[in-house]
Amino acid sequence: MNKYLFVMCVALFFSCNNEKTPASENVKETLKTLVEGETYAYMEKDYQKWASYWDHTNDVLRLNVNDTGFSQDRGWANNGGKLESFFKEHPEPITATFENTNYDIYYDTNLAWVAFDQIWTSPSGEKSVAKATITLIKKDNAWKIISYTAIRYKAEDEQVNILERK
Repeated sequence: MNKYLFVMCVALFFSCNNEKTPASENVKETLKTLVEGETYAYMEKDYQKWASYWDHTNDVLRLNVNDTGFSQDRGWANNGGKLESFFKEHPEPITATFENTNYDIYYDTNLAWVAFDQIWTSPSGEKSVAKATITLIKKDNAWKIISYTAIRYKAEDEQVNILERK
């Protein structure tokens, strides 16, 4: 009898566990969709939508590196505040297109790291490439970007193999 009672208690315990861990591919697809959604919101110059993808604390870090130098901004006020003004001053949507490839994604319950190659194509056909990484944290059951790094290269730069990450 004790054996049956024990089995029933174990079954009851596991059946009461409401939090299900999503399948690995579901989390990865969610993170990819979030990364692309943030870029589309940026391209649309939709500040409210773009800001909804980000954490709004002083821990936010954004780093851009290109052939003219680099910029680094820490804290939401320095990131979101600057872009809100920029979007108001330059409301025209960005008409270039982009493609993200070669995703490398790691995550656990409340932290995710997404690396990818990004190819931008201007309306005239000019290409630029970047290696990007985004770190996300989960707050109130939603993923928020806390760190963004993009290293941009000229597409014709033969020294950069954007297709190899490992």
